[in-house]
Amino acid sequence: MDIKKIRDQFPALSRRVEGKRLIYFDNACSVLKPGRVVRAVSGYLSANGACAGGRSGHALSAAAEELCHEVRRKAAAFINAASPSEIIFTSNTTHAVNLAASSFPFSRSRDGVVFTAFEHHSTMLPFIEEMKKGNASVQMALPGGNWELGADRILPLISRRTALVALPLCSNVTGQSFPAAEVARAAHARGAVVLADAAQQLSTRPVDVRALGVDMLAFSGHKIGAPPGIGVLYCRKDLMKRLKNFSVGGGTVSGVPLGRSGLPEPEYFSDYRRFEAGIQNYAGIAGLGAAMDFISETGYGAIEERAQGAAALCREELAGIGEVQVLGPAGGGLRPAPIVSFVFRNKRLLAQDFSIYLNNELPRHLVCVRCGSHCAIPLHRLRGLGQSVRLSFFVYNTENEVRVFIGALKSFLRSARR
Repeated sequence: MDIKKIRDQFPALSRRVEGKRLIYFDNACSVLKPGRVVRAVSGYLSANGACAGGRSGHALSAAAEELCHEVRRKAAAFINAASPSEIIFTSNTTHAVNLAASSFPFSRSRDGVVFTAFEHHSTMLPFIEEMKKGNASVQMALPGGNWELGADRILPLISRRTALVALPLCSNVTGQSFPAAEVARAAHARGAVVLADAAQQLSTRPVDVRALGVDMLAFSGHKIGAPPGIGVLYCRKDLMKRLKNFSVGGGTVSGVPLGRSGLPEPEYFSDYRRFEAGIQNYAGIAGLGAAMDFISETGYGAIEERAQGAAALCREELAGIGEVQVLGPAGGGLRPAPIVSFVFRNKRLLAQDFSIYLNNELPRHLVCVRCGSHCAIPLHRLRGLGQSVRLSFFVYNTENEVRVFIGALKSFLRSARR
């Protein structure tokens, strides 16, 4: 791979912040945007700007509608969905999971939800709210003593009352992957459906919803290089027909005749249109298509090799620093995502102080990492942890950047000993 050619496609990497070179290790939060995404968004805004959804009959509206159809086709192919009609555009993963939770057809005999302690808050909180409303009961699969969370910790919670099982394809804290296909087979055998969170996987590793056997899958565009404010909920077509209405309005109805009472009686579409109320983020949809094109043309093999190489070096270097503890299993299991998190063994050293150090004290570099609980507070609390430091890698990261970071960490630790 020509890494310079790759890096040149990302305008942010050429920035100098107060004369310092940018090193970006916060890709699990949001991947930097390639130039083609910027051009796609700008192209829609400057050359079109019209609304789609069959609202208008002019050429600009038709072009916007075709844009949506084309990106919907790309998104279906991107995750190997059976049909573009199984793709619902959302604003992000959070919106997608809220849609799934609020629309799900829970019943008195099937109201159970199983999720894991490794979930992002986006997957936990919507189902907790459904529990508060009396629509669902919730159980959480807990990790083992060494952070393990295999099928053996999830499957015993699935019963004949379980309606839905939710799990991430990989953790946004430790990077470890989870056995979605095995869980899906067991859930289906008990009559439950499976919702997968692919937000942290799709940037560096492909997802095949049919091979996994999941019924719903959510992801955010900004984590694969698209602009903020666009995401996807994949939903199997037969399940989509069973979902309740979520947000309704223009575009969700085939007609709104007046009934005998004189009040409107809406006739809702049965497909994805029922869940895309109002004007959509057409600029974001254009950017999502461009981001998927970048990944497809660069190739997942090349992307993962580069990202995993940087992550492996980071883990190796951190393992030799006794003052930090890398989070997650020691090894084994499914292949992890290129995410590395650690905590300081000295409780007086704060992750946020280290972040300030990386932003202000290095003479030639500004290093961006994530410090906090990464929207996974329950997992941190279960492990007795406060804030952790997270590095996450993408195709443009280099081993030299990792070495700069490790040098900065050692310098910070030396200064803390004084």
